[in-house]
Amino acid sequence: MNHERSYGEGGIEKGKNVRIVLKFIRHGERTKTGELTDYGREITKQRARDSGIEGGDFDAVKAVGSQAGPKVLVPVEGFTSTKSEQEMGRSLETAHIYGQEIAGEDALKTRSRIILSYESVVNPVPFDYLAIYNGSLPSDFENLPLEEKAIAAKRAQMAVIEHLTSLCTPEAEAYKKEVTGAFAVFILHTEELAKRINAGSRVLMPSGTHGGMIEPFLQRTLVRRLEDGREIHGFERVEEIGGDFDPSEAFNVEIVIDEKGNPGPLKVTWDNPQRPQAEMYLDAVKLQEAAEFYKQLHLREEIDF
Repeated sequence: MNHERSYGEGGIEKGKNVRIVLKFIRHGERTKTGELTDYGREITKQRARDSGIEGGDFDAVKAVGSQAGPKVLVPVEGFTSTKSEQEMGRSLETAHIYGQEIAGEDALKTRSRIILSYESVVNPVPFDYLAIYNGSLPSDFENLPLEEKAIAAKRAQMAVIEHLTSLCTPEAEAYKKEVTGAFAVFILHTEELAKRINAGSRVLMPSGTHGGMIEPFLQRTLVRRLEDGREIHGFERVEEIGGDFDPSEAFNVEIVIDEKGNPGPLKVTWDNPQRPQAEMYLDAVKLQEAAEFYKQLHLREEIDF
C-alpha cells in the first residue's frame, strides 16, 4: 500500500490523523404542519449541553441537514453570506441548533443536504404513514400539555417504525434499500473528504434527518459485537437497539484516518446511554453495495454534498 505523504497548498500535509464525527440527529419535536416547536428547540439545545462536547474538542463544527417540509427563517449571524437569516426545514434547523450550542454562532457553518431528506427518495413510502401515525394519537392530542404530547407522539412514531422495519414486501425492500444507499453515499463521500483535509483535523458534523430513515439504514448496515465475540448483523425488530429514535436524539458515525492515511472501521455509538451497549460499526460491504444501488438509481442526478 502506498503511504507517500500528501501535501496541499502551502506545504500543509493532508489526510493524516483526521477524525470526523457524523452526528445523525432526528429532527426535534414538530407541529402537525411540520415546523419545530419551541419545546423541540429547547430539547435540542439540552441534548447538546448534555453531550459533554465542548467547542474546543473540534477544529470545526459544520451543521448539515434535510430541508424537507415547511421552512422558517433562522438567524445565522455566523453564516458566511451577507444574509442575517437563512430558511431552514425542521431537520436542518435541528442540526443548526445543536451545532450552534457547541460552537457558538460565529464558528458555525450550516448547509442543506437533500440526500438526508425523504424528498430525495424516488421509491414511494410503502405504507400510509399518516394513517398509522395519526391513528395512533389520542383524540385529544392537541389539548395535551407539551410533555404528554411528546409521549403520545413517541408512541405514534414507534408504531410507524415497527411497521416499516417489519415490512418485507418488494416495495418496502426497494424503499429501505434506497434510504440505506442515501446514508451510505453521504458517509462514504465524507470519508473520502477526510482523506483530503488538513492533517490532524477534528470535525463535528451534526446531520439533521428524519425518523423512518435512520432505522432502515441501521437495520441493514449496523453490526454489533457482543462480549462473547459474536456479531449480530442488523436486527429484525427495532426494540433490539432500544426502539425508534426520539426527536432530537442522535447516533454517531466516527470516521478516522490514521497517520498513514488509511481509514479505520466506521465506529457507531449512541448518544442515548439507555440503548443496549455494545461495540458497533457499519458493515463496509453492505455500505458499498447500498451506495452503488443509490448511485445507479439516481444516475441522471447530481448528488448534493
